[in-house]
Amino acid sequence: MSKSKKYFYLSFLLLLISLYLNSMNPLLNLHFNSVVKIIVVSIFVNAIVLIFAIIFADKSIKHLPERKSWIHKAAKLLPWLLFIVLIIHILTSLLTFGII
Repeated sequence: MSKSKKYFYLSFLLLLISLYLNSMNPLLNLHFNSVVKIIVVSIFVNAIVLIFAIIFADKSIKHLPERKSWIHKAAKLLPWLLFIVLIIHILTSLLTFGII
């Protein structure tokens, strides 16, 4: 497996973990019984996870093989997926704090 695919899979896995740790996820109430703990975990862990996802997405694009395959389209689509996940997190944080 090429480096580009490995970095793509790592970045996509981190995006899924980030979506799971969203503050509006009802499953987090099972893990953390306090609203303060949910907010702290979702903010700090998501920040770290998203930073690593961005780094791995960048490496996935940098290590693309010369021969075109599905990974070219997927790696070029990954920054847009990151952008959508960031927008979702911004909207849920605004909803959590009652701004919207």
